[in-house]
Amino acid sequence: MAISPDTIEEVRRTANVYDVISEYINLEKAGSNYKALCPFHSEKTPSFIVSPQKNIFKCFGCGKSGTALSFLMDYEGISFSEAVIKLAQKYNIPVKYTGSEKNLEHLKGLFSVTEKITKFYKDQLKTSKDVKDYLKKREILSSTADHFDLGYSPENPQLIIEFCKKEGIQPDQLKEVGIASEKEDGTIVDRFRGRLIFPIRDHRGRVVAFGGRSLKENHQPKYINSPETEIYSKGKVLYGFFESRDYLREKKWVIIVEGYLDLISLYQTGIKNVIATLGTAFTEYHGDLLKKFVKKAVLMFDSDKAGKKAAIRASKILLSRNIDVYYAFIEEGKDPDDLAKLGYKAVERTLKKAENFLDFLLKKIKDEKELKKKGEIIDLYLDMVSVIPEKTKQGLLIKKLSEETGLQESYLELKKSTLTYKTEEETKFTDYLSKTEKLILKTLIMKKDELLSRFNRFDKIEGSGNFEILVRAILNNEDLEEEVLEEILQSEEIVDVDAAVYALERKYRAWLKKENELYLSIDSDPDEEFLRNLQEEVKKTILGGSVKK
Repeated sequence: MAISPDTIEEVRRTANVYDVISEYINLEKAGSNYKALCPFHSEKTPSFIVSPQKNIFKCFGCGKSGTALSFLMDYEGISFSEAVIKLAQKYNIPVKYTGSEKNLEHLKGLFSVTEKITKFYKDQLKTSKDVKDYLKKREILSSTADHFDLGYSPENPQLIIEFCKKEGIQPDQLKEVGIASEKEDGTIVDRFRGRLIFPIRDHRGRVVAFGGRSLKENHQPKYINSPETEIYSKGKVLYGFFESRDYLREKKWVIIVEGYLDLISLYQTGIKNVIATLGTAFTEYHGDLLKKFVKKAVLMFDSDKAGKKAAIRASKILLSRNIDVYYAFIEEGKDPDDLAKLGYKAVERTLKKAENFLDFLLKKIKDEKELKKKGEIIDLYLDMVSVIPEKTKQGLLIKKLSEETGLQESYLELKKSTLTYKTEEETKFTDYLSKTEKLILKTLIMKKDELLSRFNRFDKIEGSGNFEILVRAILNNEDLEEEVLEEILQSEEIVDVDAAVYALERKYRAWLKKENELYLSIDSDPDEEFLRNLQEEVKKTILGGSVKK
């Protein structure tokens, strides 16, 4: 079910870039524009400019620019459709869909159920001595429990049944969100009864699932999680991401752990840029979510065989998103929860000792004496390097391996990456693409390498919002929805690299003109070096010079 093009266009026309951005960062008046420290990179002098007249923003430090929609997508790490909905709600614009309204109302009803049950569990915790004693034993403060909305599912089944009757929650709804299961005699029971409850929120803050931890050692299994439902896909949710999002954006790096209490204990200690995988495999969707916020990840996984396997998988996905990976070694038999109990300084010392994962592998290769094991580690290193998108970085890492092992670089072949790139962004509004944009997109899909060899300033072109989204998806090797791909490929435009390059050069000139106008509209002393460089770029383009970076 997609948002209708009419709604998208109304949101684009209505959304004011100043109104939206000023809710997130402090903007200072600068003539007819506003300026601020850029939220997307570290700087001491404001270079982030917001132009209400042109309804765009631009950072002259890192180069990021766009509209209210693109700001929300990058700042909050949300998809195009989520940004549209958020702005529609802000401006009271009715969101229309091309699919069934009934399905949308059904999903809203399920989210309402999970929020109400979260409150029920939370209230039950306040009256349970057993769970309070357990939290005290685990050294979890009441303020921390409150922050993460921890709760308790009572053993008495009547309590939740009475609550649901009072709130108008149907038994089928409890089953749909994975809270209740049905016995052979048709009785509905809470699958989490007698357990400490961890509400699981998605990246938008909605409760989509629950985790339950037994309070007694003989109550097995120790942990149980909600099954997958209409609103919960475990491969798309990271525990604590919603609570840690602002800290991730600020610090630009993340600590990844495996369990609820590992995360909560670190958070309580003061380490707040942390997320947990909930004991499931780290997925490509997780990698896509994190790459919008961080440049570095520190893995704090268990040191057993399963933990090492999980670390390798997560490392490949993170490296494929240009996120540097480090591994923090914790004393054998200990976990991040144990470490956090030693205090902030103990955690900080461990984090400072974290090793770059590729450097760690190089050290293992150097120290390993057994030829077979050495070869296996070399293969693992090459496998890791193969997923890194930057060819220059790959070359440098291969050279480093060659120097460490004495093997010629020609013997160190990279495997072709099998990772696929997936996205949640809904880019299926090709009706709003111009013929020129369809020509460029069709050529980019059919003759990508040839087109990229002649033009690669795709971050510096002026085009429609949908065009920019589709270009970003194609360049990042993300999977386009079948109907979008089919519509582009079946368009009447003929694949022509020369025509596509010419069209891109024109879009590049339009971008330069806009940049020049925006820069000169700022009521301050112009930066002569910037103007000089801008003039040179314009001159090169108009005279037919190279448009490659």
